Amino acid sequence: MFRKPRTLGVSFLQGRIQMAEVEHGRTVQLTALLEGETTTDFTQAAAQLAPDHPQLDVFVSELRGLLKNHRLMPDQISFALPANPLFINLIPVDPTLAGPSLKAHLTWELQQYYPEGDPKDFILGSDIIPSSDGGSGQAFMVGLPRGLVAFVQKAAAALKMKMLIVDVDQFSVEKTVILNYPEILEHAIVLFGMRSGGVEASLIHEGRMTDYRLYTMDPSADPTWAVYAYLHYLQDRGIPDPAALILHGVDIQKDMIATLRAETGIKQTVALNAVRKLPVAKSVPALLVKESHRFGAAIGLALRTQ
Repeated sequence: MFRKPRTLGVSFLQGRIQMAEVEHGRTVQLTALLEGETTTDFTQAAAQLAPDHPQLDVFVSELRGLLKNHRLMPDQISFALPANPLFINLIPVDPTLAGPSLKAHLTWELQQYYPEGDPKDFILGSDIIPSSDGGSGQAFMVGLPRGLVAFVQKAAAALKMKMLIVDVDQFSVEKTVILNYPEILEHAIVLFGMRSGGVEASLIHEGRMTDYRLYTMDPSADPTWAVYAYLHYLQDRGIPDPAALILHGVDIQKDMIATLRAETGIKQTVALNAVRKLPVAKSVPALLVKESHRFGAAIGLALRTQ
């Protein structure tokens, strides 16, 4: 019997692994959501991780155990990494740059921040944001530690799965938002990724991310201050109030949503419903479906086939 291809998205939040499996057939369907503990710290220890690191065997065992316990056999796997160990910046760039010229420009930008570092230690990528007037523009620049990427690539090989994508957690959620909230994509939306010790904020305009900021804080601090800080930042740039605030990650309580809605005046302030427009198999646990805001990155990756 022909088996429809399935993609597994993997993300990491608060010392736990989140997994989402999506079946890609005539109808795209979420076939699994699961979560488990991990001893692999992709935030604090990421700089030391490499394919020969002793933690690799432990990490593979953790992933294999989750897959076995839930009887999953996906065809390919993608990973969403937390922003903290990565280099992410919004840089000015000539939109005509491409190939070696663009690579040289990205290397130069990286060296401004890490003058003593070796650019070869990073895999550099960019996504140019077209300017409205056709002039000079901006681009998202991302530097992934080469050892960290090789670490997850070797894990995928050990699991005998095709490695598809390594992306940034917040960027991965974009796909989930676009699928589930089509009625507000023509407006500006702000997406907040809530973590203990940090909040990621990004502006999505006409279905495309056009701005990004990472706010770090003490784990005991109230994360909503970062929400207000980012909204003030947008106001200072002359950007109109967004039509919606969408929160994903952890510690998203109903009273937090109610307070933000009341104090910002933005009625469409919600915790991400990552399955709002995504068909869900009956076997997916109802509790995890209800708390799908934790799985935004994993689902976003699982939705992608390239």
